[in-house]
Amino acid sequence: MLRIGITGGLGSGKSTAARFFGDRGALIFDADVEAKLILQRHVPTRQAVIEAFGEAVLNEAGEIDFGRLAAYAFATPERQQQLNDIIHHEVIWVAKRELATADRKGAAMFIVDAPLLFEAHLEHYLDHTLVLVADEELRVKRTMARGILTEEDIRNRMRLQLSDEERAARADFVIQNNGTLEELHEQLQQIYDALGRSHQS
Repeated sequence: MLRIGITGGLGSGKSTAARFFGDRGALIFDADVEAKLILQRHVPTRQAVIEAFGEAVLNEAGEIDFGRLAAYAFATPERQQQLNDIIHHEVIWVAKRELATADRKGAAMFIVDAPLLFEAHLEHYLDHTLVLVADEELRVKRTMARGILTEEDIRNRMRLQLSDEERAARADFVIQNNGTLEELHEQLQQIYDALGRSHQS
């Protein structure tokens, strides 16, 4: 089974790339989704977050409010690292479990979609890594189009993430995603074909 990690900054197109592989039969592990599920369901992790950041990150029902947590945790590099230290261990554990399950079931390809793939050291459990990079202003525009974060929030988060240059230096494959969706798909198809050939040889 081929284990591929896909990463990139906000608005880089990493989730679009993951869907491309998913449409071709790959199993997808979305680290962001799993992190939220862990915060909701894993009591020790949830408690550790409350102890670290206070009850201000809870909503009226006493559950973790992801918007409030993000606003607090992404305010400084120190706070982001504090949150990462709490949750990365559990995300890695779940990823390894899902990888093992997929392997037992005979899956041909497993994709780990993770914005903090290198920060969490997930590459150590994978065969290859793919990074998507794009011009910063284009990434801001794409992310703002989702209507979830303000421009200030987006730029603050970008400053806390690895740069495109740092990610690219650590990746096996790099895609420049400044063009159309069709152009992105063409580049992804080339990588998909290359991976298939290398796995068969």
